[in-house]
Amino acid sequence: MLTILDRHVLREFILYVLLGLCAFVGIYLVVDLFEKIDTFVDYHAETGAVLAYYVHNLPVILVQVLPIAMLLGAVLAFGQMRKFNEITAMQNCGLSPLRISAPVLVTGLLVSAASFGLGEHLVPPAYRQREEILEVTIKKKRPAESLGRSDVYYMGRGGRIYVADQFNPRLPGLTGVSIQQLRSQGTRPTLWKRVDAESGRWGPQGYIQLENGSVRLFQDDKEIMALFRRYGDSRFVEQPDEFLRIENDPFRMSRGQLSDYIGRIREGGARVNKYLVDYHLRAAFPAANFIMVLLGTCLSLRIIRGTLALGFGISISLGFAYYGFLRVGQALGYTEHLSPLLAAWLGNLVFGVLGGLLFWRSNR
Repeated sequence: MLTILDRHVLREFILYVLLGLCAFVGIYLVVDLFEKIDTFVDYHAETGAVLAYYVHNLPVILVQVLPIAMLLGAVLAFGQMRKFNEITAMQNCGLSPLRISAPVLVTGLLVSAASFGLGEHLVPPAYRQREEILEVTIKKKRPAESLGRSDVYYMGRGGRIYVADQFNPRLPGLTGVSIQQLRSQGTRPTLWKRVDAESGRWGPQGYIQLENGSVRLFQDDKEIMALFRRYGDSRFVEQPDEFLRIENDPFRMSRGQLSDYIGRIREGGARVNKYLVDYHLRAAFPAANFIMVLLGTCLSLRIIRGTLALGFGISISLGFAYYGFLRVGQALGYTEHLSPLLAAWLGNLVFGVLGGLLFWRSNR
């Protein structure tokens, strides 16, 4: 049950969070508009298309700026209450800093969970739709559904790699196709089977049927080859829509899809560190909302006491510092100098420990 003081603290906090969101989203939109204004003018983009582009861009922006808005909300809310001696009055009534900040900390946890859900279910489709509006509606390019793809390279399941000259979505089928089958042997996968064909189509059986080609088996430094007119394998479970929209951009995928993609490229023997870092970042970044609230709360309760401008400046500085640690950890993870998990959580660890120590001192 929320008390009157809890509702007062939450009201102040939410007010400043919304203020921060409006400011940061507005700055983001203005900067992005100036970057893309030449594109919109060159392609004579209609106002409706530009508005649709930015509407679908909003979920991506919100997820990125929300931690800084949460930090700003905590810094300004408790900073202003401390400035006008409201915190002192609450403490004189026997409330500890932990009890005073409890509703804000709980809200930080809830926002972290909501941000994770937003990043999983809303951001990937919004990101794809944003790119489609830019490429198809504004730049007037034909959609991939009608054009198909050329120079196809797709990492399938079970260690299969598909290489093709062209994918035709209308048949659907592949031309100039080669399917390489890898298997684990020692520390690295090795090629043990290769199927080359002039063309391949998906039939009613649900898997691709290859025509006019050869099968090669590699075993003990020997090669066995057989020609065929038709060849099919029920283990070729990859479907046409996978070739139509080959995803390798983490922003386009949910965490589950990214995990599936990592498993497939690992079976193919490719390096997965970059994608593992991005996978763990999908959980680490939403958690930053709670960490920023914790840090902003303890700073305002113990250190910061000043104007709104001072609180805004401190929030921006800490936000840039956090994103700096985030990028440093990401780069170290990509280059395999840190484990993917540690690289993704580096910024949260540094700021979480700092916030925890300050909060512990403020409650002594």
